[in-house]
Amino acid sequence: MRKQTVALTTRVGAEGPYRVDLPLDPGSLNERLFDIGLWLVERSIPHQARVLMEPEHERVRVSFLDPDDAKDFRARFGTRLN
Repeated sequence: MRKQTVALTTRVGAEGPYRVDLPLDPGSLNERLFDIGLWLVERSIPHQARVLMEPEHERVRVSFLDPDDAKDFRARFGTRLN
């Protein structure tokens, strides 16, 4: 079995035109972002993620270049992240 890793970088690419906003539960932020990261990497989907933690926001926004990728992402993670 191949061990999977997720690379982190401070380099940010261009934001895609197709955005998915998901509600965020701060208590499970790390494990859910890891799950999201694995899903994106497994599919080699170019993306940009931004976590907004202001009290009025509390969401994670992921943008995509392709509308089908955004649709698949919303179908997989569209429920509350908790």
